[in-house]
Amino acid sequence: MKRYFNSIQESDDNQNVDLTPLIDMVFILLIFFIVTTVFVKDKAMDIDRPSQASEGKVSNSSLLIVLTANGQIRAGGEVISLNSLRSWVSNRLTNKETPVVILADKQASVEHLTEVMDECKLAGAGKISLAAEEK
Repeated sequence: MKRYFNSIQESDDNQNVDLTPLIDMVFILLIFFIVTTVFVKDKAMDIDRPSQASEGKVSNSSLLIVLTANGQIRAGGEVISLNSLRSWVSNRLTNKETPVVILADKQASVEHLTEVMDECKLAGAGKISLAAEEK
């Protein structure tokens, strides 16, 4: 009998909670949440809008692109397609600081305007501005 009580007494002193399964589950949940989390990068464009000081003033070295209400693109006095706009801009850019001014009709769709701005950006234009009317 004495032996039986000694073994019970010893086992009570040595009782520990094994935290390994708990830690494993925490790491598994952490990995699950990291993998399932969606990281969204904002795809906004940086647009240099004319301020009041520069409104109405266009330098002679800037490239002027006109976007009509029906989506036609005119550059250099001629009608060009969206596909050839990138090469037109890249051929006429002297450096990245050469401003590209887009004169868009009020009725032109935002989709067409965005496509024109994307093509100018891909051609290497550093400064893209939208022309505004003087009030």
